[in-house]
Amino acid sequence: MRMHICPVCERSDRITRLRAHWSALPPQGRAAAPHLARPSLDDERWAGPVGLLTVGCALLVSEAWLGYVGVAGGGVWLVSLRDKAAQTARRRAEWRRKLFCHRCEHVFLP
Repeated sequence: MRMHICPVCERSDRITRLRAHWSALPPQGRAAAPHLARPSLDDERWAGPVGLLTVGCALLVSEAWLGYVGVAGGGVWLVSLRDKAAQTARRRAEWRRKLFCHRCEHVFLP
């Protein structure tokens, strides 16, 4: 492993991966340091927008104007959920790359 130096204390002897430090913490330590936690998966419920799209398509087939509203609303909702899921994936990938200095308790990217 490449030697990493903490940007705060400029030492390299007590650097570990943040995820290893987090998994080694006891429950009391995790409760005391929520800022070190892995970003949670946001509650993404795909059934709502998919259901709205399905109902919208059924209404479009019957030539109801509400079908357009349902399809448009479901599409916008799906796109926003997709963007939210991508943002969460980026935050989690960044968290996996972060390092932790046990000397000064600083979190940083290599």
